Amino acid sequence: MVIIGVHGIRCYRYFTQAGTVAGATEALAAEWAAALGLPAGHDALRAAYYAPLLHLGATQGPDDPELLPRTAQGLLVEWVSALGAPAEVTMGPGTLPVRQAVGWIAERFGETAKRFAVLFCREVDTYVTDPASPHRASVQEEVRGVLAREQPRVVIAHSLGSVVAYETLWHHPVELDLLITLGSPLGLPNVIFDRLSLGEGNEGRKGLRPPGVRRWVNIADVGDIVAQPRDLPGRFPGIDAHHEVALGLVASHRATQYLARTEVAAELARLT
Repeated sequence: MVIIGVHGIRCYRYFTQAGTVAGATEALAAEWAAALGLPAGHDALRAAYYAPLLHLGATQGPDDPELLPRTAQGLLVEWVSALGAPAEVTMGPGTLPVRQAVGWIAERFGETAKRFAVLFCREVDTYVTDPASPHRASVQEEVRGVLAREQPRVVIAHSLGSVVAYETLWHHPVELDLLITLGSPLGLPNVIFDRLSLGEGNEGRKGLRPPGVRRWVNIADVGDIVAQPRDLPGRFPGIDAHHEVALGLVASHRATQYLARTEVAAELARLT
């Protein structure tokens, strides 16, 4: 049974460490396979690795929210609003809202979450802001190519990868026994949900299970600030099973922690 893993943000580091896309892909797949409990050297899990296609280089600047593109700053403010920040945090002239937004995140979730938020909004903005973006098209083409070549039974998609996988499976349908989304931001209003692009003739099907997918399972940590809103089936009736889990605040968005959950193992066991 072939499984394809579609990663989320913060994965360019695999390329930095490995030096090649092939090496990065192999390292990511090995890490995910280990988290699933597959034996070392097991090749059932392969990765669709697209991180370099969203990496804009040094021009992105350090983890300073005011150096984000205006569109990414807007996404950050919208996201913080969805997390429950009061209006006084998300309203104001100039760059005041984005400064207040990251300050609110740091106060509520810690400095690590603040840095994560800036990186998340940078990568999400690069992918979702323009439906006709060459970055968006190239990422989907990479995933499409992997799916066509490997012909998996299962796709496991984490974080932004769930958005990539969902759109790709609408634009380029394939037969899958199982789609598992982990820590998915698919339902985030304004930030993600309203920007989804499913292809010509499919816009009215937003929220449905992608064609060709027999079962869709979503898993979200109760403290995951990316997996918002937590009741994803409320926006996506195509989800067949939804599990809320508790990974712990520090690990609440890590792919490996999600992959190690018994709920993932149980869903995979149904197919064997």
